[in-house]
Amino acid sequence: MKFNFQILFIILLCSNAANSFTQTSDTTIIFNPLIDDITLRIPPLQDLIDSAIIHSPYIKTSEADISIAKYDIKSTRRQWMENFYFDASANRDLYNGLTTNEVINANPNQILTGQTNNRLAAGISIRLPMLSFADLNNQVKNATKKLERAISIKESQILELRKELIIRYNQLIINQRILKSANENITYTSLQKDMGEKEFLNGQTTLYELARISEMHRKAVTDFETSRNEFYNAYMILQEIVGIKFNITTKID
Repeated sequence: MKFNFQILFIILLCSNAANSFTQTSDTTIIFNPLIDDITLRIPPLQDLIDSAIIHSPYIKTSEADISIAKYDIKSTRRQWMENFYFDASANRDLYNGLTTNEVINANPNQILTGQTNNRLAAGISIRLPMLSFADLNNQVKNATKKLERAISIKESQILELRKELIIRYNQLIINQRILKSANENITYTSLQKDMGEKEFLNGQTTLYELARISEMHRKAVTDFETSRNEFYNAYMILQEIVGIKFNITTKID
């Protein structure tokens, strides 16, 4: 029995692949991973990195933390005004009075006197929270350090993402090379198996030799299946990380 392990991939490069680069739309390319170069069918590594940074949920979270930290700094600088008070008051009083005065041992007549008094009072008071003033600088520094920490986390995540993309990209290339080698090995062992079967039927070889060749072919088939699966996984994982669908329209089989 002969095995045909020729694999065809159909990759559509569409215009909505990523924000960082554009591709020709409505273009169908027949891609054979056993012959063609995968790096010519997917975007360049730097474009993949840029797209991964844009779509990474971890980096989006870090960017949100940076925005929150910036708002916290503004709020902290204004917070002392919550305890700042300014009071002012003004009062005006008017008094009218009538007084009866009697002189003893003198003129018995009473004397009536009247008096009108005006009183004006004004005051201003200011209360300043001295403790808040003293601690304001420390609070601003603390909020600033939180901002610096959020920025550092984002930069660290970008660095780790770049490293992962470089590894994944190169791993995909290696997986394709292994797949090509596994396919060549199948072709070679398949020929050996066919020749071995003919030689055995003609009495030119032993059953032991035929079993050995058949085992070699069986292992080549297994290695090919493993290599195909690893290539497929590397391809799909790279798509997920960069947030781009390379649009394989047929299952790898």
